[in-house]
Amino acid sequence: MHISVADARDLAETFLEKCGMSQTDVTIITDILLEAELRGRKTHGFIRLSGIKNRYEQGDRTDIRVDKEEGLCVRIDGGNQPGYLVAYRAMEIAIERAKQNGAGIIGVYNTSHCGMAGYYVDMARKTDIIGLIFADCLPRITPEGGTEAILGTNPIAVGIPSNTVPILFDMSTAAITNGDLLVAMREEIPIPEGIAFSSEGEPTTDAGAALKGSVRPFGGHKGFGLALITQILTGALVNAATIPPPGANYGLLIIAIDPISFVPLEQFKTEVDTLIARVKENRRETGITEILIPGERAYRQRETHLANGIDLDDTLLSQLN
Repeated sequence: MHISVADARDLAETFLEKCGMSQTDVTIITDILLEAELRGRKTHGFIRLSGIKNRYEQGDRTDIRVDKEEGLCVRIDGGNQPGYLVAYRAMEIAIERAKQNGAGIIGVYNTSHCGMAGYYVDMARKTDIIGLIFADCLPRITPEGGTEAILGTNPIAVGIPSNTVPILFDMSTAAITNGDLLVAMREEIPIPEGIAFSSEGEPTTDAGAALKGSVRPFGGHKGFGLALITQILTGALVNAATIPPPGANYGLLIIAIDPISFVPLEQFKTEVDTLIARVKENRRETGITEILIPGERAYRQRETHLANGIDLDDTLLSQLN
């Protein structure tokens, strides 16, 4: 069903208010989920609302707090609060520290899934700060050559300021994300062959079986290496679980860098723009009309959806209502 952006925002906020969140927290989470919908990332959009509400209504929470500082490094206890809120506030601190000291490095533990990682690095980019985020989550990825889930889908995202195209790189280290599996289940469609295993370690194209089993890393040994490193940086390094149980003690490593620590801002942005232009001018393969920069397609979709509204699955819309 087609729905205006204003109506979508109101729907999500009303839904989250039912579980007792403060209006400030409701607004933050809604904005993150809505941005995912606007950018065409339905896997991280409103399909997550029920899970967020259910988890919020379970377990004890405490305030998000800084519990250790050492130079440029800050460690945050997320208080078992939703990862969306913890990542948002951690990035705020990282940006503030970067503007004060040239860089901020924030380690987070005791939180949960934070949704679209690109949202948080974009917070930094909009303030002319380079933002990076590494995140872990429940075991889903096999090691290269294995069939048992041991690593999270472990996203990595980077936002870089420029004068032209917003550079927003956001990737999962899995061959298919949890969100993609949820969407495939909802739409009752098979997933591609060769990327997932059932709980018994057998190859599967069934999204439900993959959610109970495991998925391969993207790109073979390269994706496995990135997933493993991310798990260390967001687990052992920051006091989070090395292998997180479902929904508990996930970790984040957030880095913010002010370019003026190295060069004048305009020099940096001009050099970035020059590289973007050279990339776009590159000789193209037959049939390719344009080379896109990471994040460019999503931002174009965002402008279209802001003007025309978004589409929500009828079943999902009914559940939320």
